[in-house]
Amino acid sequence: MRIDVSRPSERASISFRPAVAREREPGPRATQRRALDAPACGSWGLAPRARDTLSCALLAVAFYLLLAASAFAQSFPSHPLRMIVPAPPAGITDLSARLVGEGLRAKFGQPVVIENKSGANGLIGLRELLKAEPDGYTLMAGTMGNFVLGYAMEVNAPFDALRDLAPIAGTAEYATAMIVNPKMPVNSVREFIDYAKARPGTLTFGSTGTAALDYLAVELFMKQTGTKLVHVPYRGGPAALNDLMGGSIDVLIEVFPVVMEQIKTGAVKGLAVSSPYRLPSIPQVPTFKEAGVSGVELTGWLGVYGHPQMPDDIHATLGAAIAEIVKQPDITEKFRAIGFEPTGLGMREFSNFHAAEVKRWVAFMTEAGLRK
Repeated sequence: MRIDVSRPSERASISFRPAVAREREPGPRATQRRALDAPACGSWGLAPRARDTLSCALLAVAFYLLLAASAFAQSFPSHPLRMIVPAPPAGITDLSARLVGEGLRAKFGQPVVIENKSGANGLIGLRELLKAEPDGYTLMAGTMGNFVLGYAMEVNAPFDALRDLAPIAGTAEYATAMIVNPKMPVNSVREFIDYAKARPGTLTFGSTGTAALDYLAVELFMKQTGTKLVHVPYRGGPAALNDLMGGSIDVLIEVFPVVMEQIKTGAVKGLAVSSPYRLPSIPQVPTFKEAGVSGVELTGWLGVYGHPQMPDDIHATLGAAIAEIVKQPDITEKFRAIGFEPTGLGMREFSNFHAAEVKRWVAFMTEAGLRK
């Protein structure tokens, strides 16, 4: 055996050949065949055999990564999922998250651990999501108020509603309802307006924060009616409802799922709903438009989000799964029983919807002078 370094073009390669007395120069066909066999490696500056080895290695690595990604997607989920709820227990976000978690557990055979991380209108939950591994195993339930209104109301919002979230699926929508304590001497929106105008700046209303739907609804109501109410913030809708029933605050325009049962049982007085139509579960309560107040028609929505860097295939898998779960008759019935109307938007639909809502509400808040 000997090392052949006789040709300048092959000095970068090392080849082992049997020792012979004389070597023939390769003919035209051999030269052509060798040129065709060599990989087109451009300006790598490597000899044909070294280039061939490197090309094969790169192809092998790419193929291995493709197989690994495919295997990961096919085995997802292989362990329990985690659902962050950026709100207290028993609120609308919590209730919807538990229904989705129940469906995911049945579909995938893996538990879904619900973690309530309330505070700062969803920011604490969002920070928890962004700290997690972007592998699709950590999800977050969210509302229009958390991740659209909050962003739209702040010029220097502490997060980007389009870049810091991966919309996975839309789950449900809901209206709000205006309610008062049963002891308040009013039985209609018109009577409440007169009562409030006779006591400017003394009646109180509760909300879950200045970037929440229940706060925005009252702001619109005051603007449209010329009334002046005093804001009392709460960490969640149920806490505000308890204080209203106890007489600590005077009025709420709260999301309907939180107050539905209390309206039905007479624990509170329902004066109006913000949907464009009367709600089937409380048909005796008029819409704001029917009550003579326009511009307070609001419908909120809920969805599930993931880490913005989650794998695309896992993103699509979860979106399709959750949309399918929400449309199942038993889950649909459970959503409606607590005051929601299921939507079941998949990944692409919900992503487009989320982006359109951000654009719409930024424009609305700017025009209304509420973007600060």
